[in-house]
Amino acid sequence: MNPSSIQSAAPREGLKWVKIKRFLSLPFSPESLKTYKAVKRFEEVPIEVLAADGIKGVLLDADGTLGPHHSRVFSDSVRNHIEKMTAHGLRVAIYTNAQEDRFGAFNGVAIVTDVPPKPDPRGFAIAMKKYLQLDDPAEVCMIGDNYVTDGGAIDAGMRFIYVHPLPGPENPFHRLTRCIAYLFARLYSSKSFRPVRGKDTLDL
Repeated sequence: MNPSSIQSAAPREGLKWVKIKRFLSLPFSPESLKTYKAVKRFEEVPIEVLAADGIKGVLLDADGTLGPHHSRVFSDSVRNHIEKMTAHGLRVAIYTNAQEDRFGAFNGVAIVTDVPPKPDPRGFAIAMKKYLQLDDPAEVCMIGDNYVTDGGAIDAGMRFIYVHPLPGPENPFHRLTRCIAYLFARLYSSKSFRPVRGKDTLDL
């Protein structure tokens, strides 16, 4: 899909009931915080391990994961890692609630549009089928920095890789809810936050 031709039907960013509902439920729903892997940087996501675990498709958050919030410029290391994913046979799409016209740097990567906002499981299901051409959520993982929004993939039956968020001009309320959700995830999923390749565990 050509990012320049994307026309979003309605904005998905901002305060939505589906986000509020998931956030309020997290303290009582450990299963909604189940973490497949946790890394400090997107470039540390182990591609070979994903393939070995049966992952065929990857949905990528953008703001805080691939670059700072609202960024239109992305590092060579991020672009190279996405290229390695596709070269390894993984199907990749960028799924963000933010503006969808900022990703021209990622040639050949589908940009998910015209779907319900994250964390609505319907949005993940559409993204999986329409943009990754897959039918089994067990073969898909979502990579993102926010358990409230990106973590909706868990409710959709997908695996979730948590990435420590990149600093940037983030909405203070967004940051607060993200941090609270992260703390609950650490509480319920401590085994997922062990050191990655000898690095320290993740901290806010």
